[in-house]
Amino acid sequence: MLIDVARWLRESGLTVEDLTPAGGTDAGVDAIVEVETDDRSARFAVQAKSRAPYPHEVERLQQSRHGLAARGHPLIVAPFISEPVGSILTRDGWSWADTQGNFDLRAPGLLLRQRRTSTPPAPKRKTLPRGSGSFAVIRVLVGFSGGEDEEPGATALAAQAGVSQPRASQVLHHLHELELVDRSGHGRWEPRREALLDRFLAEYPGPGGSEQYYYSLDSPVDVAVRAGRASAPGRPIAASADVGPDLILPWRRPSLVILYTKHMIDPSGLGLTQAQGRHDANVIMHTAGDRSVFPAPALVAQVQGSDVPLADPLQQIWDLQDLGGADRIEAAGRLRQWLLERP
Repeated sequence: MLIDVARWLRESGLTVEDLTPAGGTDAGVDAIVEVETDDRSARFAVQAKSRAPYPHEVERLQQSRHGLAARGHPLIVAPFISEPVGSILTRDGWSWADTQGNFDLRAPGLLLRQRRTSTPPAPKRKTLPRGSGSFAVIRVLVGFSGGEDEEPGATALAAQAGVSQPRASQVLHHLHELELVDRSGHGRWEPRREALLDRFLAEYPGPGGSEQYYYSLDSPVDVAVRAGRASAPGRPIAASADVGPDLILPWRRPSLVILYTKHMIDPSGLGLTQAQGRHDANVIMHTAGDRSVFPAPALVAQVQGSDVPLADPLQQIWDLQDLGGADRIEAAGRLRQWLLERP
């Protein structure tokens, strides 16, 4: 990874010299490099990551950054660093670079920036299983709590995901080939939840179906409450970003709500007015092609004395990332951590 980063820096016209001692470096320092352009140069202490930190994790890296600063200007490198995450790293005093040719290097008298791509590289490995029930099984596996008495078997997974037992077995074997689940004996499977979650977010093509855009003078939370009252068995309405994540982990005043439905509903019953498009809507009604956006069992939040059904947590994280913006990316990271740590 460090070789790829150095190659991109050199191809950008910079001189890069590896000053890493032959005997190695201090703990937490993966390399020392000197970067020079024209008549200015700076020494950077590098910490390499297998993935970019999530926004809520950046604050936890402050002690590490202070340790690096004793050897050079702190520089974090990763396979891909998005624009929102890069902005947060810069704000918190990091220089950063990735293997796709994006970088932001800062030192006194030195400012070097380049953004070659805003899109993460496509995975080179075999992709996640697609087709009937695949995403439903994956959502159940990610939602599985390590604190439960035993790992799930194919039959239990099939029942919760709403697929046949043979189909659940097919998906499990595919995920086992990708090293995303492990056999634990007696027909049971142990998911590698964090890796599976990240692969899902990277490869999920979206819920499909159709979207309609609306505007309401009431707050998105009030709209979600009315939708919850209109929701019924067989005709559910599930709230996602921004409202859903805020009801799980309050983070900001929601400015928009995505409502997932299985059937077309009358928007006037929710007090909605047709909007011209996504740009001027604060309510997005999505009739989902992927029915696994509706969690089983249902996930419900209490608001104003009413039940508000919520979309699957993985869907809420994906929607936050799809809507974009640094604050939503940060909220997605916090929701991700909640999902992995909840009992």
